[in-house]
Amino acid sequence: MRAIFIPCAPLIAMLALLTGGCDRPAARSSEGVAGDAPRASASGPAATSASPTFSDYPVPPKPEVNPEFLARGKTVYELNCVACHGEHGDAKADAAAFLVPRPRDFVQANYRLRSTPTGSLPTDVDLFRAVSLGLAGTAMPPWRHMLSPEDCWAVVEYIKTFSPRFAETDAAPVTVDLGTAPARTEATVAQGKALYTSLACASCHGETGEGNGPSIVGLVDDAHMKIKPRDFTRPGNFKSGYATKEIVRTILTGFNGTPMVGFYGSIPVEDAWKVAYYVETLVRPAPPAPIARASQNFLARESLGEPDVRIKLIERAWKYEPDVIRVRKGQIVEVTFEPTDNGLGAGHGFAVSGYDEVAFINGAMVGAPKTVKFRADRAGKFTFYCATQCSTEKLHPLMTGTFIVEANPAKSSALD
Repeated sequence: MRAIFIPCAPLIAMLALLTGGCDRPAARSSEGVAGDAPRASASGPAATSASPTFSDYPVPPKPEVNPEFLARGKTVYELNCVACHGEHGDAKADAAAFLVPRPRDFVQANYRLRSTPTGSLPTDVDLFRAVSLGLAGTAMPPWRHMLSPEDCWAVVEYIKTFSPRFAETDAAPVTVDLGTAPARTEATVAQGKALYTSLACASCHGETGEGNGPSIVGLVDDAHMKIKPRDFTRPGNFKSGYATKEIVRTILTGFNGTPMVGFYGSIPVEDAWKVAYYVETLVRPAPPAPIARASQNFLARESLGEPDVRIKLIERAWKYEPDVIRVRKGQIVEVTFEPTDNGLGAGHGFAVSGYDEVAFINGAMVGAPKTVKFRADRAGKFTFYCATQCSTEKLHPLMTGTFIVEANPAKSSALD
């Protein structure tokens, strides 16, 4: 593949969830993504998020579903999702063996992020939000950064074709009513604590909410894979975003395919809010940030100006695109790298053997590209590779490319 460059001009809540790496699309969206919120005090206001969480993420109208639209979804899926979810949507793909939790099996259709009761299929809106926002702490990236809303809708419709469950009913799924939030007071938080005990939440999530309850040894999902209960002390790991509403929704809906049952119809909705209020008190303050120390690298560095070449590099199915980069000796090269999945949660990297001191990117994540700028001062053919150890065996070793530095500009017509 030839290089691409542009010459410069001037939940009670969360166990293991829906996952899956996917790959890359065609267009990008600029909508906001679910984020974490500061912990609320026991008697303070409900936890909120600066950006929309799962339940609040804006969803555009779904286009007309016809054969052409499904064909578009199939193309998007094969380009971006098949590496983890598999050709047949059964999560039997090369990458699946490396992912914890495993990618969603679309055939079984046991979806976990939903607005519907336990055992129910999700709504189409639920699926759109899951595709768009991804799942924090897993290899499932927020596709809103790389797919247009139309492509997200198309892939939602296509993945529904993997399971007969969607074809067996024409009835619209019933959504869970979250009711009206009661006032957050010391009394309601105390009631939530009592409910946390009486509903046996501590048996899985632990007395302190760290996901270390006595029942964790035997917890498995529908694929018979061992799973861990949500650690309530770490809000950044809540898959649908950290907000009181999301905790309440999860308490009521549960996670299909896991031991986490939904309590909708079993407890008053108001009690779910009280439990959520108590769960939020279990959050621990973030540890102090590491001290930013000056670099210990004593090599003399050239002060580089504007690049002569800008290269846009992506990762797709744990391979680079483009996989061959050609530049000319002496040029200042700027590489901006963005993966289309987060590896095993550590992101992906870029380094050039022979240029190791100056060309190095580590831990690039979906929606958070990283850039490196260096001078191509040595002619020859070099290997670039992933500098983040995101897997072993058959996937990670294949994530390589060729970096060619032409010594003679007269022989560089292939670059134009």
